[in-house]
Amino acid sequence: MTRPLVCIACATLLLLSCLLPSRVDAVNNKMIGLSVPAAVLSEALDKSLPIAIDTSSSTLRGTITIVQISNLQIGEQGISCRISLKGDDMQLHTEVGGHVLKLKVGSIQLGLQCNAALRYDPGKQLLYVKPVISDLKASSTAAGGDIDALLMGFLNNREFPVKMKQMQPLIAETSGKTITVNMNIAGVHTGQGVLQFDILPQIQSLGQGGPKKK
Repeated sequence: MTRPLVCIACATLLLLSCLLPSRVDAVNNKMIGLSVPAAVLSEALDKSLPIAIDTSSSTLRGTITIVQISNLQIGEQGISCRISLKGDDMQLHTEVGGHVLKLKVGSIQLGLQCNAALRYDPGKQLLYVKPVISDLKASSTAAGGDIDALLMGFLNNREFPVKMKQMQPLIAETSGKTITVNMNIAGVHTGQGVLQFDILPQIQSLGQGGPKKK
């Protein structure tokens, strides 16, 4: 099952791939620091909604969609937000005595508070998102508690990997040469009100004398 926090990370990467940074600071000579404010991330997520969630599971069937992400906050310990989900054609599958029982739940509305810590592996280019779900409420009837328990058990305190993509390079032409600056993400951190990226640029010039890298 695709996780809501995974969707948040993917939307962030899409934003960074399409926009040039509004503020960059040189760090440790070659390292560049990019800060994305919570308000910018929240706006990008709003524009990406609704987001469909993969519900591949042996016990849960149906279509789940993120319809709203609100109260997004970024702090030193990670990201928190309120997420509203809509489920259609929901079914619970349980096995009793070797037989699979299918319980049709129908449509549901889910609301949850999500807090997530981030860990980045630069060697594998993977961002690990570890969510903790609280205050989950379902609008379904008797099966609502079962769905709550399934979602809580699947999401809580597990690290979910997100493959990071290289940012689009900056390209400039000067004196008969083409200068390309490739942006490699070396680190991802959260600060007070911002999502911070450490970017290690690789500079390549193509033209007189052939390609050169730095």
